[in-house]
Amino acid sequence: MTARLTRSLILVGCALLALGPLATQAQSHAVLITSTPETNQRLDTAPPRLSLTFSETITLLAGSNLDVLDEQGRSVAAGPGAVSPSNAKVIELPLRAGLPGGTYTPKFSIVSADSHAITGRFVFGVGPGPLKAPVAVAVGGPGEMSAWSVTARFAEFVCLGGLLGLLAFRWLVWRPTWLRAPRPRDGQVDAAARWASSQFWAAFAAVGMLAVLAEGYLLVTKSASALGQGVGATLTDPAGISQVMRDTRFGDLWQVRILLLFALLAIAAWEFLAEPVVDEGEPGMQAPPPANVPTRGGVRPTDPVPALAGRRFPAALMAVVLLISLVSVSLQGHASTAPWSALQITADAVHLVAVSIWVTGIALLAWTLFRLPNVVGGDGPLLSAGILARFSQVATVAVIVVLATGTVRSIGELSGIAQLWETGYGRSIAFKIALLGPIGFLALRNRKILAALTRVRQPNRATLRMIRRTAALEFSIALVVVVVASILVSQVPGRVS
Repeated sequence: MTARLTRSLILVGCALLALGPLATQAQSHAVLITSTPETNQRLDTAPPRLSLTFSETITLLAGSNLDVLDEQGRSVAAGPGAVSPSNAKVIELPLRAGLPGGTYTPKFSIVSADSHAITGRFVFGVGPGPLKAPVAVAVGGPGEMSAWSVTARFAEFVCLGGLLGLLAFRWLVWRPTWLRAPRPRDGQVDAAARWASSQFWAAFAAVGMLAVLAEGYLLVTKSASALGQGVGATLTDPAGISQVMRDTRFGDLWQVRILLLFALLAIAAWEFLAEPVVDEGEPGMQAPPPANVPTRGGVRPTDPVPALAGRRFPAALMAVVLLISLVSVSLQGHASTAPWSALQITADAVHLVAVSIWVTGIALLAWTLFRLPNVVGGDGPLLSAGILARFSQVATVAVIVVLATGTVRSIGELSGIAQLWETGYGRSIAFKIALLGPIGFLALRNRKILAALTRVRQPNRATLRMIRRTAALEFSIALVVVVVASILVSQVPGRVS
């Protein structure tokens, strides 16, 4: 690992450690601790009110989200439910006086501190006789494990991670490779620089716009879950969406994140318009040749040569904006309610950064090995081998960080090793770990091929095609890992299951 790469990773780590203290003190996952009346309790006389106490501060978006139903499914509430003014972990509901004997079903729908919509029901009885089954309660909104919720989280992870991965690949892989590349007389490496710049900006703009749409999609699905209504109904309910944005922790963090995304796009536009071109004096680059060489890959060698990776300050500013965005994702998830929350949020954010650099880098590596030889011609295989060697260094560090931070997060969410197979949350973690096996095998295979390439002057295209196919397969498996992670964040951690 080079000194420059080491310095870059230290800067990223320092930024995340500085943001980690934004976490609140540890709380547990929102679970119902006690209730009055208690679950399955039979009373001689009807209680005056229902009271539910949770393990953490919760949000009740509407009074109707807390109710008690009789055996015919009719409400017996004497007023709307509300959070207790003396304790934000307690919700209360007044009941009508003189309730007749029978079985009653309290039901609730709340938003927990880790942004999950949680529903539940139980029964209690008044007077003699056996308790009946709880009244069936229709669930209007998408659940946390629904396709709506999982795809919304997946889209957010992929877009935010993709933006950071693009930036990291440009500065940690492309730029160092170009600086060390041989200088052909016909300006082929300069053509590669033009191609890489155009590809970066096209991808960054596209993923940036998709990230804004993904955040909007997430807001709608989260609002639908919290409000207990369908996604279509939520789209036509701006007041409900506004309430979720205003009254929930998720809404606060979402507003921060969407503002950061707009700021990111503004900085990117500024840098794109102002990105300088190089002159003959810049190390590792040469001025464009005077000869009129035909266009390759949409890039003409006589076009101005862009700087290796743009200006440092705008790139650093974009990186900071993306780091804060990823920290905001960690702040709204399980890490924010785990023991030692500051450490867990920092570990979770570092984990997201490392995964973003690694997974996005695999996709960019496969694309580069596919297109670059057509752009620069004869020197394409040699330059591609240089990119592969550099990415191998970056990916090795990223994978080590992923494993280390993943271990910290698992310790924070599981109470014992047996929960890896005894709980749904633990089984999802185990499945993620299992998927690292084939990814590691493919990565080691590529490293062996890379070691062989270092012993030849000119790598052949067939070998690079084989590496490209392996990278594409590795990326496909990595995407499955991201899908599992999107499911994992909706599951109840083993420590509270």
